[in-house]
Amino acid sequence: MRPGQLMVAFGIGTALLSATVSAAGQQRAGAPAAPVSRPWPPARLADGQPDVQGMWSAVSAGSTSLTNPVSGGADFDRRVTGVDVRVPSRIIDPPDGQLPYQPWAAARVKQQGEDYRQPTKPEHIDPQHRCMISGVPRLYTIVPSFKIIQPPGSIVFIWDEYHAYRIIPLDGRPHVGANVKLWMGDGRGHWEGNTLVIDTTNVRGARLTYMGDFHSENAHIVERLTFTDANTMNYEATVDDPTVFTRPWTMQVAERRRPDDEMWESACYEGNVAPDTWLLKTDTKK
Repeated sequence: MRPGQLMVAFGIGTALLSATVSAAGQQRAGAPAAPVSRPWPPARLADGQPDVQGMWSAVSAGSTSLTNPVSGGADFDRRVTGVDVRVPSRIIDPPDGQLPYQPWAAARVKQQGEDYRQPTKPEHIDPQHRCMISGVPRLYTIVPSFKIIQPPGSIVFIWDEYHAYRIIPLDGRPHVGANVKLWMGDGRGHWEGNTLVIDTTNVRGARLTYMGDFHSENAHIVERLTFTDANTMNYEATVDDPTVFTRPWTMQVAERRRPDDEMWESACYEGNVAPDTWLLKTDTKK
């Protein structure tokens, strides 16, 4: 390129750049603000609740572990295909995705995990395998769907598995007396926009996973169920249990609507003989 042509090209480029910068500045100054993302506007029931009734279930279901929540189906796929698909830890706080156990509790978890793999006593078998109610927050991680219904002034969760249910009053009534301990705890709820907040106390000490994770009867659990659209819900539970943990921790489970699902009669019932069969097999190996 000749020197004269080079200078002309340089001048044109400079002018275009100046015009672009000037136009961008004018656009920033005078252009309307970018649209703000607004919360999903659900239909409302007569008592003002967002209508979220229907069947729901965890997107990645399974309660083998909170830090590596692989369901039985995912484990089967891994063994068939040889591909190990890691599922992110359900623990979102602490940031390392681990449960902040006190030393004695960590040792108990390890022992319970070993007992689960090689059970020699009925109490070594996870309560969920014995068809006993799993409690909160574990029931929101399992494979079977749950149903939400909303009578005036309350919200109800029903699981066909274990014949479990929760009735959560929304009228601000106080919790029951501290000496009352319930498998599902005593929940009291209120709505914050599209988020259902449930304050749960009066729990029994319960297993959180097959691998031995647990909380004590002193746990205070705050659950937040955020409905982001008609088919998506984010479940969070913050567990404060200074008896077992060094600090509160929070878990998260993505849930989705199951419009084609329905409640089924569960054949899992307390008192079934399958656990005894497992113990006999374990004894036979010795």
